[in-house]
Amino acid sequence: MARRTGASARTLALTKAQEAVALRDAERIKREKELEKVLADYFQAQAETQRIRDDAEAKVAPFEAVIREAVLKLDQLGETRAGIAALTGLPLLRVRDYFVESGPKAPAPGTSNICGTDSAGSPPNIADSASSHPAANR
Repeated sequence: MARRTGASARTLALTKAQEAVALRDAERIKREKELEKVLADYFQAQAETQRIRDDAEAKVAPFEAVIREAVLKLDQLGETRAGIAALTGLPLLRVRDYFVESGPKAPAPGTSNICGTDSAGSPPNIADSASSHPAANR
């Protein structure tokens, strides 16, 4: 077989190169189509999952409120958080979450809290507290 040279050799080499690139491109296109299909399935499932979760959360919300109120009432009745968890079967972390969600406890009326304000948010009257202190009456 005679060896080709010149223009015919270049044409044959170019044809082989184009075939190799076309094969690689076909494999890449096939892969991209497969990626597209997998991602379409993923995003469809993700959207449906979110829709179902949103629907479930809306249906559960009133019952969650009752549970939270019951947990807070058990606390008011003197149960510890660990005791509430044991009585209800809730994880202790969830019991604690109910207290965080309900906000800080308000101090009893007329008492001061850690910030030095009474339950109305006013600073304590120093004259009133001095007269009620045992050392002030000496």
